[in-house]
Amino acid sequence: MLNKFRRTVFILSTLLFTTLATTIPITSSAQENQTLRIAIKQETGNLDLLQNVSALSTYSLIFEPLIRYGTDGQLQPALATSWITSDDGLTLSFKLRKNVTFSDGSPFDAQTAKWNLERWMGKPEFSWIGISDAMKSIETNGQYDLVINLSKPVPAALYELTIIRPVRFLSPKAVDARGNQTAPIGTGPWVVTENNNSRTLLTRNKNYWGNTPSFANMELKVVPDELARSNGLRSGDLDIIGGDWASPLSPRRARSMQRDPNVAVVAEPGTTSILLTYSPKSPLLQDKSVREAIDLSLERNAIVAIIYEGYATATANLFPKVIPYSGNRNPLPQRDIQAARTKLEQAGWTRSGNSWIKDGKALELELMVSEEALPGSRRLAEMIQGQLSETGIKVRVSSVDNATIHDRRPVFQYDLTFMATYGAPYDPHGTLANLLLSDVDSGPDGKIYMSPELDPVVRAALNAQGAAREEKMQAIYNWLSENMAVSPLVSPKRLWAHNRRVGSFTLPATDYQMLGSDVTLSD
Repeated sequence: MLNKFRRTVFILSTLLFTTLATTIPITSSAQENQTLRIAIKQETGNLDLLQNVSALSTYSLIFEPLIRYGTDGQLQPALATSWITSDDGLTLSFKLRKNVTFSDGSPFDAQTAKWNLERWMGKPEFSWIGISDAMKSIETNGQYDLVINLSKPVPAALYELTIIRPVRFLSPKAVDARGNQTAPIGTGPWVVTENNNSRTLLTRNKNYWGNTPSFANMELKVVPDELARSNGLRSGDLDIIGGDWASPLSPRRARSMQRDPNVAVVAEPGTTSILLTYSPKSPLLQDKSVREAIDLSLERNAIVAIIYEGYATATANLFPKVIPYSGNRNPLPQRDIQAARTKLEQAGWTRSGNSWIKDGKALELELMVSEEALPGSRRLAEMIQGQLSETGIKVRVSSVDNATIHDRRPVFQYDLTFMATYGAPYDPHGTLANLLLSDVDSGPDGKIYMSPELDPVVRAALNAQGAAREEKMQAIYNWLSENMAVSPLVSPKRLWAHNRRVGSFTLPATDYQMLGSDVTLSD
């Protein structure tokens, strides 16, 4: 499932470097004016479409999918101009775009598309992608007609074809005799001209079929430290910073930069949610009343204001509303300390001094956090610790490193912890399958919640087609709410910042994509 992709990407995304990459001077003023400079937190890597070892966002500059994920989950044409799914869900037929070439001049057509898809579809290592696991055969019908035949319906198949890798398309000339990728040659608007551990340089693809970027070059500078990135933006060494997968901008830093007249901060609704999750193996949290009391003790709007500096939306929903099939919107719970205490009393808990006691056990919980895994989680945990203390629920905040949280989370060696949904384009199916189903190996990601009663509800939704899908999806959200299986906290906003050199600035639909064609330079 999705874990193999997320596992490597998540670990890569948390690597910290101690030195700032050396800036390589631009040779001329004219060239500099035609170069957009974006910070990235880690080196791009070799951009192998079948290996999970490179920075995700850079792929989208070079490689294109059949279908593009658009705003609010709308599917848009890319290398395919149209598509049809058969009534039984077993056949996907695509009309491919004509007169498209790779940046090396090789033509893109149905045979090339088939060759690309067969490099990963049906392979065991890509079984985490539903359409790969169900692939039966791929056919071509003429130069621009492509048909994928499945052994079983995959309702999320079209969404899976929008993801960053491995589903995008490589020039057949960019592989060696064993089929291994030798260079990042795609059909996208940019071509890599230099790639090392300090920067990646790209130039416009002269063969590009779509809208040509307004500037000639792009430089992705490796700047691991957030403070160095913000200073580089202010000094003019960088034009753009931000994005969860490019160079994260914290809410606190964004608020500080918003006061700078030479910097524009862009904050738009995000596609992920931050969740407070309950270990299904915690003896104290087996009691639903305890989970309900915790949820009643939370003040989500205060979390938004203090921890996220206003750059988030308080929520009681698993997914933001921009995610397709995210369900009916639950009203935001009102904090009610007395109601929380009543829940505990009705469940047989009694007050003893500053603690709650039941069957000789005190209501004392561990909240496990990792700053490497989720920056800012220590402050968030301490705030929740204070909120729960007003109800009398004692919480010990346990800070661990990235390796430890990935070891402990899959075996539920905690009481409480924070998790995040995957976001577009992977949701809702990615989070629901990987983080809820008990028989899916989610690796170091762990589980939001796990119950044999929940499994059939999730499977019914993931397998539902047509009009029934929305109803089945809603059944998952109803089950989670009725069983108080998780406490969604906030949906963070997508944060970017740019300087005055940047004219128009439009974010792509997800932060897995890099900025590019929708940006202009003002000089």
